[in-house]
Amino acid sequence: DGERRASCLKEQGNAAVKERDYRQAIELYGQAIELLGDSSASPSVFALYGNRCLCHMKLSRYEEARSDAQQAVQRNTRYAKGFYRLALCQRQLGDLAGAWESITRAVGLEPEDAEICALEREICAQERGEGAIG
Repeated sequence: DGERRASCLKEQGNAAVKERDYRQAIELYGQAIELLGDSSASPSVFALYGNRCLCHMKLSRYEEARSDAQQAVQRNTRYAKGFYRLALCQRQLGDLAGAWESITRAVGLEPEDAEICALEREICAQERGEGAIG
């Protein structure tokens, strides 16, 4: 059954992340996404994109990470961590307006999250010209 196999691949991907083997994790998450197809019927597809996004970020592959973050939040519009990661990628890629929009969505979903609020402050300061990327 596809769901079960995808779940197994996700667990293997999670184990690879724990070992800091991000390339292997990207491969495993990708296989799981492929197995589930583009159907948003599976509730776990957004998380697979989110996990793969994190791995791309760890390898400084911000274009790929941004694409995966966009896929994740399209599939789950209440995925605060997805909007947070999308904002990080957009900021790294020099898209401050996009980063501001994404972090604002994340704050709206998780107003008490310290990481999300910290990034909002950083992006706000950057927009005012008070800080550099990095």
